[in-house]
Amino acid sequence: MTAMLPTLNGRQLAIIATAADRLPPEKRDTFIDRVKARLQLHGRRPDDEAVAEAVRQALSGLIQNSAA
Repeated sequence: MTAMLPTLNGRQLAIIATAADRLPPEKRDTFIDRVKARLQLHGRRPDDEAVAEAVRQALSGLIQNSAA
């Protein structure tokens, strides 16, 4: 069963989309899965800072692996 993202506002979705656009297409699913996992720890309505932090954590390793 696929886990759903918590309820996000437009600004939060833009934070995630902007980061995803910087990744190669083959890494985007992994990135989204990582973001979802981190946001689920914050409950139903994470604030913008929680979303930004989840994005930073989700990008860790993906960017490094992209450069290799």
